[in-house]
Amino acid sequence: MKKVGFFGGSFDPIHFGHLNLAIEILERCGLDEVLFCPAFCSPFKTEHPPVASGDHRLEMVRRAISAIRQFRVTPVEIERKGPSFTVETLRKLQTKGASYHLILAEDAALHFDRWKEPQQIIELAPLIVGTRGMSVAVPMAKTTVQIPLFDISSTEIRARLKKKLYCGHLIPAKALDYIQEHGLYS
Repeated sequence: MKKVGFFGGSFDPIHFGHLNLAIEILERCGLDEVLFCPAFCSPFKTEHPPVASGDHRLEMVRRAISAIRQFRVTPVEIERKGPSFTVETLRKLQTKGASYHLILAEDAALHFDRWKEPQQIIELAPLIVGTRGMSVAVPMAKTTVQIPLFDISSTEIRARLKKKLYCGHLIPAKALDYIQEHGLYS
């Protein structure tokens, strides 16, 4: 059975922190692949939806992960529109021959109990949580992986891009080229 890591988020924009988390978990947990799923809009961010459109964020993810053969992207939440509920997406993705594992960073995991049907999510895709330190305990996590600190935030990146500051150290080149081609975050 193929072990698939499911990694959802706004990815507004995707950055090296996201990629580092996905690679560390892929390798340390023996996953066969990681499926990135840009959210149309997080139910927790309806007051402040993503800055870039769903199509732009989907394309940035495609470009950012293109060199990593174990990474794929799905447009399922972008195409569905409306608030993106992980439990609904996981139900839709279930197929024979694949077991899913939900990849979360520690900040998302700390509020996991507020998600729609968290217990059902765990049944569909046990949690794998990337933490920056041993002190973080996530009771619902099947696996916790300590990862090197990559303290990068999409909010800070958007602010740097708006000021036309260099961001090549934060975002994969192909995604950064796309941002510049389309004048995103200016």
